Amino acid sequence: MRNAVIIVFISAFQVLATGSYSQTTLLSLNLKDATIKEVLTEIENQSEFYFLYNSELIDVTRKVEIESKNAKVNEILTNVFDNGNVDFLIKDRYIVLTPDNGDVKLFDQQKIVNGTVTDTKNEPLPGVTVVVKGTTIGTVTNASGEYSLPNVPENAVLLFSFVGMKFQEIVVGNQSVINIQLEEETIGLQEVIAIGYGTQSRREISGSVANIAEKSFNKGLTQNAADLLKGKVAGLTITQGSGDVTHEQTIRLRGTSSLTGSSQPFIVIDGVPGMSLSSVAPHDIESISVLKDASAAAIYGSRSASGVILVTTKKGKRDYSLVEYDGYAAISTVTNVPDVLTATEWRNYASANNINTSGLDLGADTDWFDEIMRTGKSQNHSISMSGGGKSSSYRGSLNYLQQEGVVKDNSLQRYNARVTFNQKALNDRLDLTFTASVTSLNNSPTDTRNFVLAYNMIPVAPIKNADGTWFDSQEYDQGNPVRNIEYNKQQNKSSIYFGNIKAELSVFEGFTAGINLLKQRSSNDYSLYYNSQTERGRNDLGFAQRTNWTSDKNLLELTFNYKKQFNNQSINLLGGYSYEDNYYQNSGAQNRQFATDFFLYNNLGAGENLRTGDVWSGANMNKLISFFARANYSLLDKYIFTVSLREDGSSKFGNNHKWAMFPSVSAAWRIDEESFLDDMTFIDELKLRVGYGISGNQDGIDPYKSLQLYGASGQYYDNGKWYTAYQISQNANPDLKWEETSMLNIGVDFSFADSRINGTVEFYDKQTKDLLYNYSVPVPPYLYSTMLANVGSMSNKGFEVLLSGDIIRKNSIRWTSSLNFAHNKNLIKSLSNDDFATSAIKTGSAWVRGGSSNSTHIVEEGKEVGTFYGWLCKGIDENGQYIYDDMIDGKEGLSDEDRTYIGSAQPKFTYGWSNNITWNKWDLNFFFRGVYGNDLLNFSKMSYATTQWLPGANVLEEALTIGLKTSPVYNSYYIEKGSFLRLDNASIGYSFDVSRLKGINKIRLYLTGQNLFTLTNYTGLDPEVEMAGLDPGVEGREYYPKSRTVSMGVNISF
Repeated sequence: MRNAVIIVFISAFQVLATGSYSQTTLLSLNLKDATIKEVLTEIENQSEFYFLYNSELIDVTRKVEIESKNAKVNEILTNVFDNGNVDFLIKDRYIVLTPDNGDVKLFDQQKIVNGTVTDTKNEPLPGVTVVVKGTTIGTVTNASGEYSLPNVPENAVLLFSFVGMKFQEIVVGNQSVINIQLEEETIGLQEVIAIGYGTQSRREISGSVANIAEKSFNKGLTQNAADLLKGKVAGLTITQGSGDVTHEQTIRLRGTSSLTGSSQPFIVIDGVPGMSLSSVAPHDIESISVLKDASAAAIYGSRSASGVILVTTKKGKRDYSLVEYDGYAAISTVTNVPDVLTATEWRNYASANNINTSGLDLGADTDWFDEIMRTGKSQNHSISMSGGGKSSSYRGSLNYLQQEGVVKDNSLQRYNARVTFNQKALNDRLDLTFTASVTSLNNSPTDTRNFVLAYNMIPVAPIKNADGTWFDSQEYDQGNPVRNIEYNKQQNKSSIYFGNIKAELSVFEGFTAGINLLKQRSSNDYSLYYNSQTERGRNDLGFAQRTNWTSDKNLLELTFNYKKQFNNQSINLLGGYSYEDNYYQNSGAQNRQFATDFFLYNNLGAGENLRTGDVWSGANMNKLISFFARANYSLLDKYIFTVSLREDGSSKFGNNHKWAMFPSVSAAWRIDEESFLDDMTFIDELKLRVGYGISGNQDGIDPYKSLQLYGASGQYYDNGKWYTAYQISQNANPDLKWEETSMLNIGVDFSFADSRINGTVEFYDKQTKDLLYNYSVPVPPYLYSTMLANVGSMSNKGFEVLLSGDIIRKNSIRWTSSLNFAHNKNLIKSLSNDDFATSAIKTGSAWVRGGSSNSTHIVEEGKEVGTFYGWLCKGIDENGQYIYDDMIDGKEGLSDEDRTYIGSAQPKFTYGWSNNITWNKWDLNFFFRGVYGNDLLNFSKMSYATTQWLPGANVLEEALTIGLKTSPVYNSYYIEKGSFLRLDNASIGYSFDVSRLKGINKIRLYLTGQNLFTLTNYTGLDPEVEMAGLDPGVEGREYYPKSRTVSMGVNISF
């Protein structure tokens, strides 16, 4: 078996790098009466060389004497094998030893064997190694996966191998054409995964890191990396809280960890920290790593408390050119719209209740929701070109996405252009990479106010009057939403430009120095106009606004890395320095009362009602200086230790806390390498991991929040003139600092039965302290009554399970399945200290027409973020009135003291189940996602499920069966279970046989459906609602319904 592997390596390395490493590496040996095996071991210990040989063919027990100083490896081996019985082949860091007896001739009768090698999707595989077993006769497949091998004996055995694939052995016999389909390795211990400031093989990782490769990404209409990841990583929840195509997702990793700051993970793209997911097109992404615990993420210090997402983009390959096109067209339809009364139902209700509708019933039959919605059409086109020579590589790509929402004024356009160039120099000691990227977005967000109008407008009112003029109503919460969409305009244009240069120099053996430079500019221009005839603009006689901002970012990072292997040990040391500055500036203006609506937002000066505060501008900047270090140590390839330390100095921090330190430590034990498991051959991998670290969050701190600021405040009169007055505008807080999160993580990785079953189980305890919040303070001594301070603490504890494997694994069919499951329990531990105190934070708004305004949520010690707080309601009586539970305070009537905890928006479990089936040229992917155990506030039901508003306004059809005849009040009646199971994505594809099409590697057609169906007991529009902030889990009356999308596309590569 080992001989087979050796032969595969011999041929494979003929197409890899030249032996530059062997020419620059100098070794010193002084061995007497040593075996050849001992000599080879000493060479491996002093270098990164690795020997491949068959001990049955190579005599490694022969004694030799070697004395050399600063010699090249080929010089040493020439002396070792001076008797001429052994040949050696050096390819980069691998050295293959073979007997010097020429190629083995198995039979005199020889012939030519041809064929094509494909993967399980029947797509051609270029670069596959094909060799005759037992010889060095071999070749490599071309760009179409084709090969031709001459001089093959009839009883020879061909070996087919490719990185990431299982190699196959085929007996030639009388075959002259041999076509092979290679299967992917289910799990690869040598898989290289991106970590902070570098990469590491999966087997060496001791922290909690999840890696998703391109083949496992979600399919279909995707805007950014978050769409590719949704539901794929245990503990990572990605929520699309709105159907608006311009609305960004909420991303949470292992729960909410801040009250005011961002709980979004920190984004790093190709080693550049603090990037936006919008700056890279999904087609350009090769893999995504998620650093889940503090031991893995702490290397990013004060910005990593919510986890880190590392995006690795595709690069060009040397000596291999490729042109790829991926394009699709899609249509989207709304999945669920509010079930309001139709014109017939409205009239029947009025008739049954003897209601006089004169002046209201204008004879129309209008479905207002249908009138503002449409079938959205989208298209996406991505094209890339990559290639390279012996010392350089390149890749350039263009992407265009045009997406329409299911509401008529909602759309998105995005252009991405990206180019990466890599050059090796100084005998491969210097590695230079240049990347430039441009992203341009042109969005039209929808005005969700139109959903409120569509709810309220009665169905017997027309869109336009008989004379062609627009129908309008100025009743409460009413107006013509169709006219709003036609006349009101919103436009949001943004762009991201950046250039990135990286250089890495091999100073001496094992030691490299690197530099990372970035220059980035982001900008945004927002324009808004409310037409004077519309519900939004009629009171102002037209309203226009223009705002813009720019943000400039500069980054300099220096890194130093040292790697060494010796005596079954290895070390990897990292040290670095980082400097980052960000400069932000903005301006805006707005005006009212325009003589004409013709100019929209393009003539602000023509407005006649400019008020104080209608023109503004501002600027700020912040700097971050960091020092970081990490050490990895491996003993016997089974005991792994990692420690890291980062110190951040931020201009955002108060004077008393300018610097923050973030340490971490982790260890792993590869139990499968222990001798006591030798007889348990079904175990492929068994690794125990333990990690602890401290990370921070500074996103909740504005750049100047710790300082005493001055701002304009009225005017004063002096010597016959008026002057603008300035005064202190906020309290200073010199103790302001980062939020600090510590996390203990325990995990087990396993793989059984030839990688048939793989998985990970993890437990974590995440503790956050110094939570930021605006607290009430006394005046005096303070100048203002509130101040941002670090006070509270919270915890997130939970476990995660990932289980994957092959349900079917055969040559013609393969079914791979992956299930992830996560539980997280959030808890507020404290909100007060000796200096700042609050008993509870009541948040959210439950104001409805005719009712009182109450908060919907409470943040309180001993409870979790997202706790609903209100009155307990048993139902609705025969008179149409609420039936409340016994009053807690024992008094008649409702009071605030009677409010209690009535639910939680936090789910008990989240899960995802993905499947990939390949059969001959067909491939099928489907993915389910769901949550269990959460509560939702059906605000739309609370607002419109009452007959109180009839006939002047429309209501939900449910109002007729509920029988509520009073103004709505926020209570537990409207809290519903939000558990759901959704078929989030399904895709079927067919790959054509392109073996006869010269120059074409692949043609694949596919059909994809997204959000195909949802199983839930929730009675609202969709159980997936916004989960950000302190008042999550609410389907508001302005909720934008989700859509179902079907797309058809093609992948072509040349």
